[in-house]
Amino acid sequence: MKNSRLFSGDRYATRGIADRIEPAIQMALWRAIEVRKARGDELDYLQVFELSVEMVDGEPLQKVLNRQEQPEHRESFYVDGVQEPIGGVTIWVIDSGTYCTMLFPDEY
Repeated sequence: MKNSRLFSGDRYATRGIADRIEPAIQMALWRAIEVRKARGDELDYLQVFELSVEMVDGEPLQKVLNRQEQPEHRESFYVDGVQEPIGGVTIWVIDSGTYCTMLFPDEY
């Protein structure tokens, strides 16, 4: 599969994601992939997002680390508009070649 075609198919989230991850976070993860594509980054078919909470000026902020293995990449960002930031959660976004799925690793 050509890299430029990665993450171009229909997008789905598992029931676990829909039940446990608020829409603002889900949208931010999809947007992070789009930003990387627009920059021309080489994307792996598996994008890993690690969620954590960081306190800034006494306020909890949603922090996200996006990483991939091939080629190696690590990048952190914050998500605005999150009602209840969550930590200690890993989310995968996988491109199957036909569609893209957001899921928890234990749902694979």
